[in-house]
Formats: sequence, structure tokens, C-alpha cells
Amino acid sequence: MPTAELTREEIVAEMERVSQRRRHLSAAKVMRSYREGTLDDAGELADVIVLSTLLPADDPLRTSP
Repeated sequence: MPTAELTREEIVAEMERVSQRRRHLSAAKVMRSYREGTLDDAGELADVIVLSTLLPADDPLRTSP
């Protein structure tokens, strides 16, 4: 099965697109709420959360308070 490589910019753009479309929130706000345990119905944004795992562990979207 072929694999695809995504740049950071492509990953973040998709996270933003989905977050805005489904919740009218930025990807940063979604990730912050997820880390804090305050994201309602996280399953609705599971693909955003999974996409974030493609980013380096020290990426600001994964670590910013």
C-alpha cells in the first residue's frame, strides 16, 4: 500500500479546516481543550487529534498551554 508524506503545513492546514468546519474553533484551541480534558465530544474531532500525532512531540500545537 502506498504511503503519503505530509508537511507540517499540510497537517496543520487540515487540522484547522476540520476544526473550523465542525466546531468553529482553531486547531490550537481544540488541542489545548483536549490536553486539559475539557473538549466536549472529542470523538467528533478524533481525526484532528490523530493528525496531531504526526507532528513532532515538541511541536507548539502539541505542547502550548
